[in-house]
Amino acid sequence: MKPYIKSIIASFLVILACLGFGRFSFGMVLPNLQESLLLSSSQVGFIGTANFIGYFIGIFFANFLYRKFSTHRLIFTTILLQAFSMFLMTLTNDYKLVSFFYSFSGFFSAISNIAIMAYISNVIPKNIRGKALGIIVSASGLAIVLSGQIVPFTQDIVKGVPWETAWMIFCLILVIVAFMSQPGIKKHAAHNISDITFKTKEFITTTSFWKIAFVYIVFGFTYSIYVTFFVSAVMQKYELSTHISGNFWTLLGFMSIFSGFLFGTLADKIGAYKTLIFVFALQTIAHGSLAFSLPSFSIWVSVILFGISVWSIPSLVTLLCSIEFHGSKTAKVFSLVTILFAVFQAFGPFVAGVVHDITKDYSDIFMITSLLALITVFISFIFSKDKISSNIIEK
Repeated sequence: MKPYIKSIIASFLVILACLGFGRFSFGMVLPNLQESLLLSSSQVGFIGTANFIGYFIGIFFANFLYRKFSTHRLIFTTILLQAFSMFLMTLTNDYKLVSFFYSFSGFFSAISNIAIMAYISNVIPKNIRGKALGIIVSASGLAIVLSGQIVPFTQDIVKGVPWETAWMIFCLILVIVAFMSQPGIKKHAAHNISDITFKTKEFITTTSFWKIAFVYIVFGFTYSIYVTFFVSAVMQKYELSTHISGNFWTLLGFMSIFSGFLFGTLADKIGAYKTLIFVFALQTIAHGSLAFSLPSFSIWVSVILFGISVWSIPSLVTLLCSIEFHGSKTAKVFSLVTILFAVFQAFGPFVAGVVHDITKDYSDIFMITSLLALITVFISFIFSKDKISSNIIEK
């Protein structure tokens, strides 16, 4: 892994910026944003959904731009544009405009994310790719750790505009990462990536494709609800302060730093589908802990189990794509399943917000996400019994 350290570090920084601070830190600022703008849960859910819709649209541009421009320039530009769109969110009190600008943040994050994942798939050898992907996706966990401390800190110092101040700090971090990540991205890396098209029947008519897609769809819907509404849910249910919920958010992020590497390494030994059985079992308990009226210690159980397992799923899905579909086909399959993933993650926050406005409680929605994760445990077990064979041979 030593010759690839610079590339791994650069990729880690890119994910830290475009997904970590650009998306997952939103859950930490959401309670204060909702209070400041006097929004309903449906409205803040719509803001989260707008980001995911932007991400969904960005997927369709990612492959074209990746092939047209060098990786380092594309990532540098998209991260700066994402930072600018996030900054514009702080200049308005209209939630529709906030949603509009946040959708552009999602759009640019999709391009950065897919570009860096395609880059890594071409640069890192297959025998260590599981570990490398595990390290890279753990960057989102570090961002959650930092946001869990930055938001309460800014709330104490800047009473008038706490969420805006924290959000501008995140924008600044994106700008810094745009520059810092450049030296580690090879300027002449191979660009083996295919165009996205749903007309490619060789993929979407195979069982293997839908096995991978199902896992990613469930993850997209359930995790988007958890990371968007966790802080709001525990603050409402247990009457916690921003500081205490921020500490739980930090613990979640800290645990998630290890998830990708831990389960990526396990997958290299026992297989991806068998690993997913354990991962979704932990996800089931994590979501279920918030669905019932349990003592406050259940928050510890939830954040630890969710964190230790969550970021392993994208890396395991990427690994499955590379195993089931060879060579340059990997990026195309990953893009296709990511489209389905993006659709369901876009619906998640809005659906959760609507359910909360109706029931005035988050328990029902976390019961639904827990049941979906449990179903995926059994589905992954069934899939683990099937012999993996490459459906599409490199031509």
